[in-house]
Amino acid sequence: MSDVGSAVSEDLSLPEERLLRLLANFSSSLEKAWDVTREISLPGMSEALGVVRSALNVPLTSLEQRGFIFKRMAHVIGGGSRRRNVYHLTDEGRLAAAQLGENDAKPRKSSSNVNILGDPPTEAPMYGRLELVKQIATKMEVNQHLLISGLPGIGKTAVGLGVGKHFLSTYSEVRWATANEFSDLETLCLAMNFTAPLPLDTHALAQHIAVQSQNGVLIIDDVNLISTRHLESFVKFCRLMKDFNGPKMILIGREPLALFEDIERVTIPSLPLKDAVKLLNSSSKDKASMHIVERLGGHPLAILLHQQESSLPEQDADVQSYVEEVVLSTLEQSIRAHIDHLVLLPQPIEASKAYSSDAIGTLDDYGFLRWTSKTEKMEVQHLVRNVRRLSLSETEKIDLHRQAVEHWESIAETGDDFAVLLHHQIHARMENLESSCSSAFKQLASTHSNALSILLEQAIEVNSSSRLHYLAAKLALERCEPNHVHIHLSSIDDQGDLNHIAMGLAYLEGRIEDAERCIEAGLLLSDSHQRNQLALSAASRRLDDRISTDIPAGAVKDVKKYLSHIELPTQSAERSVTVVALTMVQHALALAELDFQRAETLRTNLSSISTFDSALVRGLAAKATLLQSLSSASTNWIEVKKQILDIADLQPSRVHRDSLLLSLTETLLEASPELAKEVFSQVIKPNSSPNSILLHRLHARWWHCMSYLQPSLQKVALKEAITQFRAAGCPRAAKILEAKIHSLL
Repeated sequence: MSDVGSAVSEDLSLPEERLLRLLANFSSSLEKAWDVTREISLPGMSEALGVVRSALNVPLTSLEQRGFIFKRMAHVIGGGSRRRNVYHLTDEGRLAAAQLGENDAKPRKSSSNVNILGDPPTEAPMYGRLELVKQIATKMEVNQHLLISGLPGIGKTAVGLGVGKHFLSTYSEVRWATANEFSDLETLCLAMNFTAPLPLDTHALAQHIAVQSQNGVLIIDDVNLISTRHLESFVKFCRLMKDFNGPKMILIGREPLALFEDIERVTIPSLPLKDAVKLLNSSSKDKASMHIVERLGGHPLAILLHQQESSLPEQDADVQSYVEEVVLSTLEQSIRAHIDHLVLLPQPIEASKAYSSDAIGTLDDYGFLRWTSKTEKMEVQHLVRNVRRLSLSETEKIDLHRQAVEHWESIAETGDDFAVLLHHQIHARMENLESSCSSAFKQLASTHSNALSILLEQAIEVNSSSRLHYLAAKLALERCEPNHVHIHLSSIDDQGDLNHIAMGLAYLEGRIEDAERCIEAGLLLSDSHQRNQLALSAASRRLDDRISTDIPAGAVKDVKKYLSHIELPTQSAERSVTVVALTMVQHALALAELDFQRAETLRTNLSSISTFDSALVRGLAAKATLLQSLSSASTNWIEVKKQILDIADLQPSRVHRDSLLLSLTETLLEASPELAKEVFSQVIKPNSSPNSILLHRLHARWWHCMSYLQPSLQKVALKEAITQFRAAGCPRAAKILEAKIHSLL
């Protein structure tokens, strides 16, 4: 059998041999599967082998005629709704593949990128770039940062990936993130697999990443897509990374890249023709193939988009003109319409959610799509997208956006979906834009603030209303971005909204007197319901505005003054809610004054309210126990810890549970540091994007505890705790920590 196999293998062309090797990597169990991997479809195989799709037609036909492969229709995972042609080896094909010997050009697999952390692209053969990769690696020995630029589709990502793979042997880690139109610093860092929570403060984040990835390399692709809304903080982050002697950074993007003037650039040229011809599965001896790559200027994506039946551009025609006048103009109108629905998307999406889901397979076969790692999401190739966006009229775009609104309204489920929906609503010039943005704020502020902040800026360009400026300023407050709050402040007309934002900004910037004036103004401006809310919030913030358990006499006076403004509503349900909130603040005040008898009376009052959760009463009692335990020299802290942990597990929400565990941690920091460390490890890391004063306070306390328990991150943790205390309306606590961090410098 081996002699027959050897004879067969000698009779195979190189393309046929490469296809057999590739398909041999996939189990025969896929032959009857309904869902199969994209890697055994035509576009998947062409990417794995690094050649144009049309170059596989001849070897695939030959292998099929010889009985080595067969094709069938199957559903490609993540590749749209329609079934597509996929290929499998027959038994004879597997036998022939087994006789080919050692594979010297193994196809890429998703596991091949396991050492690059984050979301690196899938690896494919890279022709004619080895020397360029070596040159860039050499430049990185003397440069902290480097920028890889070039035309769309010229191979920037492939070169960047090659450099990343090269560095795996010399650096402790290589991390990759790909930006899109909604990316901010936090989402990019999370994409690189840095563990949440991450500091919101840019300075603290840069120092945090520098410590975490000291001897590493960060590669960020498509930096040209980062919105101006987030670009300034990104550039600041890059510069700070140098100051902290952090990881090396490679930025990849197409020109213009105006804010990166101080970073050395490497511009990616076209492929040498002798290498470009390999994309056609040919060699430099093939005159017809050489003619094609010469006319296409050695541009990799232009070559990959070329169809055998297509005409070629005039000599020296630019690649954008070629895409518009040849690649797109020869397509059927229906296919071009499908592309138009995709080119207006702000970020990659799941193929099944595309407006034209059933056309995804066709577009993929043409090579118009690029996929995220593991083919989870897709988007139009940026070169095609840029050309098509420019050719669409404003009227055509609005019409497409309106069609997309109807589509996304019917399928939106996730935060990503609702961000895409709002994007289309804004660009469709919908009449109810304020209402759409207000609804989106509730859905997206806590989880997708990166996208929402950009979308609100875009909405303001369409309709510069006071309400939209208020939402944008409010989101900037929650993201701890005072500069962006200032931009919107003067455009807010409603006095109540303006005062609310001005107060938050004063707290964020540590202007205590200004914040207190805003509180006084708010108490005069608001109706009874709003006044009660503001008074309770102000009293609670004033109580929390400290680091130790000791409370200054002035704070007690302020709290009582705020509470004096409360008027109990006449309506029973609203009255009950107000009484509970008031009693909670009074209980916190009693504990601050160490009046344990009054605190117990207040807990008894709460217990008598049928709607009040009994577990919360036990949580309040646990905080009293902690304070009483501190004053006793004979406290058994192991027993106290067990008692508090049991009560924490009964709390009705994660916020209440973690707040109680942080109280226990804070108490143990002085009494028993080892126990404190043990308890802190059980606190669930806070959400990365807080959207309330309560959560900012929780973040602040978490980072403050971190500053004690992780000495290597002490300065980072203190900086972020300061930012979060200010956002929580606790500027005095922030000032205490500022003094502490200055003493460490």
